[in-house]
Amino acid sequence: MYTIYYDVPAKRWNEALPIGNGFTGTMIYGSLQKEKLCFNDGTLWSGYPKNYDSAESLKYLNEVRKLIFEGKNSEADLLCEKKLTGFYSEAFMPLGEIDLKFKNINQNQYARSLDMKNAIHTVSSDGCLAEAFSSNPDRVSVYRIKAKKPFSVKITAKSKLKSSVFVDGDSLFLSGNAPDYAAPNYLFRELYPIRYNEKKGMAFCLQTCIKTDGVVKHNRKSVTVNGARDLTLYFVTETGFNGFDQMPCADRAKVMQKCITAMQKVHKDFEVLKERHTADFSALFNAQSVSFGNTYTGTATELIKKVRSGENIKDLAELLYNYAKYMMISGSRKGGQPLNLQGIWNDSLRPPWSSNYTVNINTQMNYWFASRSGLSGCIEPLIEMVYETVQNGKKTAKVNYGCRGFACNHNVDLWRKTSPVKGSASYMFAPLCGVWLANEIYTHFKNGGLEEYKDKIRVIVTEAAKFACDFLVMHEGAYVICPSVSPENSFYHDSKKCKLDFGSAFDMGLVKQVFKNALEITEDDQLVSDIKQKAPLLYAFQTGQNGICEWHKEFEYPEKGHRHFSPLYSFYPGNLIGFYEDKKNTAAVQKRFEHRLRFTQQHIGWSAAWAMCLAARLRDSKTFLAVMTNMFAHCVFENLFCVHPPNYFQIDGNLGFAAGINEMLLAEENGVVDLLPALPALFAQKGEVKNMLVGGAKISFKWQNGKVYEVISDQDIKMHCLHLSDDVFLGEHVKLTDLSE
Repeated sequence: MYTIYYDVPAKRWNEALPIGNGFTGTMIYGSLQKEKLCFNDGTLWSGYPKNYDSAESLKYLNEVRKLIFEGKNSEADLLCEKKLTGFYSEAFMPLGEIDLKFKNINQNQYARSLDMKNAIHTVSSDGCLAEAFSSNPDRVSVYRIKAKKPFSVKITAKSKLKSSVFVDGDSLFLSGNAPDYAAPNYLFRELYPIRYNEKKGMAFCLQTCIKTDGVVKHNRKSVTVNGARDLTLYFVTETGFNGFDQMPCADRAKVMQKCITAMQKVHKDFEVLKERHTADFSALFNAQSVSFGNTYTGTATELIKKVRSGENIKDLAELLYNYAKYMMISGSRKGGQPLNLQGIWNDSLRPPWSSNYTVNINTQMNYWFASRSGLSGCIEPLIEMVYETVQNGKKTAKVNYGCRGFACNHNVDLWRKTSPVKGSASYMFAPLCGVWLANEIYTHFKNGGLEEYKDKIRVIVTEAAKFACDFLVMHEGAYVICPSVSPENSFYHDSKKCKLDFGSAFDMGLVKQVFKNALEITEDDQLVSDIKQKAPLLYAFQTGQNGICEWHKEFEYPEKGHRHFSPLYSFYPGNLIGFYEDKKNTAAVQKRFEHRLRFTQQHIGWSAAWAMCLAARLRDSKTFLAVMTNMFAHCVFENLFCVHPPNYFQIDGNLGFAAGINEMLLAEENGVVDLLPALPALFAQKGEVKNMLVGGAKISFKWQNGKVYEVISDQDIKMHCLHLSDDVFLGEHVKLTDLSE
């Protein structure tokens, strides 16, 4: 299932379909009467580089620790929020839109579709065909409409930002400036939430070049084409972004000239551009595949309805898996920015949570599936972002916390902010988020395809491990993280709602994981010595009546079905607790997981995706299917974007879903592979996986009636003797191993 199909145009943004080239993102509504194309540029953000590090944090850090160790957690919370938190991140901005108002085109026999293999958006009606794509090789977005009968169209542009529109020759220009500050959407009492300083706010430009067989007329702010049968529009975006540590260019004229120069380089032949685009995109998309043997051909709207009545679940699962691959390739390419909360598509001046990089789960989840799905090349923007973040984070570590290495709290933006954000300690104080980023990148490195980035990854892991090492403190004979959080959750202590503790399962898991990773890749002898000294004394995971303890011991807490599964980090996405090798802690993980799910009330896409991954790694096919079908019922927009309450799009749910499918199909523990570890009976009939990347090996396999009958690998792999047919064909690189080995 490689095509998303509709029989009506989009009426709202979350019904439109996305295209992108890793730099420019576009949402297309698909009307042949009033078409709307909404543009983003990955580097168009509010603000500019600022230093929010505070030596005052270091002054009060030990006092906060003392209060926690004395059991005065609520007092520690207040002091932390007053003295250890800071300022908000900046926001990802919408650039603008192009509106096309047609005459003499009807929408009889209407259809619109997105071919995900080739990344082509198509709209057709009686005698008319419109195609659109966004090319990475040529850094241009293209829209062409051809009709049997002559038509007319008026082309206009507008932006929600401060901007102007004018026409010059064959081009329509939209030029403006981003705000120098945009408040988060959750601040309701901001008197001036959007603030402009056009001497500092980043300039931007969208150039639309018009090629047609019709007659072109224009005034200062719009273009009209009459008597056309063929119209092609070429779109180029540019911004004043000069790097994370440099002031952006605020001069509209200079950025406009960048746009003009870029457009001059575009080869304005639709078919040539299309051929280069599809060759580039399909090579990435086809590098790996998952199939459940489905043949559904109806509309996406009808498919969602069927799934919510219990039908065609496999069809939607396969479609959403491919959609995740499509969005990754469209949104995250070498030289661009990594996927933020909305990927590369946002239509709001104050987008949900500033559409930033939320690195206490969401940014990491965006990439969980990427390397396994043959998309290691799409991880480069994340590596570069974290490498840049290390530069700022080393300052934050030293100034705020008196530590070596790099610290990074839970909100990062284009300017690589690493200091804490203002607000609740459970959200805003999270200096080990950089450690999580380092661990995430190292996981992909181990899967393969990132050898050229080894030196940068070594720096990232080394600096993260240094910070973890120095931020530990000794308490009652063990090294603990303090202050310690379980992201965005709280607990009751002395009848008070508290947020800070010491030795949370989440923080200790991050430390243990980065120590393990650092010992494998670092060349810093002092760090190795420090790790070997401290690792044996790290605070152990604690267990209580509900399984693994979220904080240093079992507490009651107000939100038992909390959306974050942070205390289970060491099981997934970490790999410290092995399903086979650590039965005791695996049982504690399962108990906590079941407890969490029992009380879950909110339907949140990314949380459901994380639960799918956990269920799969626990080899629990029934829970996996239940969570997935619940996600389908509540967390999918009309355009298949994932839903975050109350009604926001977040891309992490889409991409995390693909990670869940990967875990359902293949599990790996210490170099040994399980195939179909959590395959629901509904998916058992037949299926095929091609070139799933694990530990450097590309593994392909087929199954029927829940039994694998063929396994091929391009490198030596070890595999458990599970779910195999009696006459299974094993390639020369596949070695079976008993669970007892």
